[in-house]
Amino acid sequence: MTSCVDGRRLIVCLTLPGEQSQINATLAVQVVATRPIDRVRLHILENPCLNLGLTALADIVGVSPRHLSRLFRAELGISPIAYVEWTRIDIARRLLEECSLPIKAISHAVGFGSTATLRRAFQRRIGVSPLEYRLRFQAAGSSEERKD
Repeated sequence: MTSCVDGRRLIVCLTLPGEQSQINATLAVQVVATRPIDRVRLHILENPCLNLGLTALADIVGVSPRHLSRLFRAELGISPIAYVEWTRIDIARRLLEECSLPIKAISHAVGFGSTATLRRAFQRRIGVSPLEYRLRFQAAGSSEERKD
């Protein structure tokens, strides 16, 4: 049984080393979600390891997949599936930074299913592998600790 990570406890504003993307798509989620898109975003954040396909997300708020896609494009400028991937990456980043869980466990906890899928998503969106990201973060944290 795979445990699911509650992303609301993990999301903070990150400043990434080097030229990495500073985008954090999940930060704008309101704790009180009243609009359909907010309810979907909160569901994604709270349940990153569930089936978050377009049809499943649309069913949460009782709209068609096509309408949900329009809402995401109009509001965020990205598709719901891209938003899911960014959210999962954001949660995985935080786990890579703050814990020593194996990358395989992190990939399952955030809904990627395999380390290969997590690695491809990191390469595509961040430009580095999860291991490289972890090593960069740990190196940055170590040098900051030495300064204190």
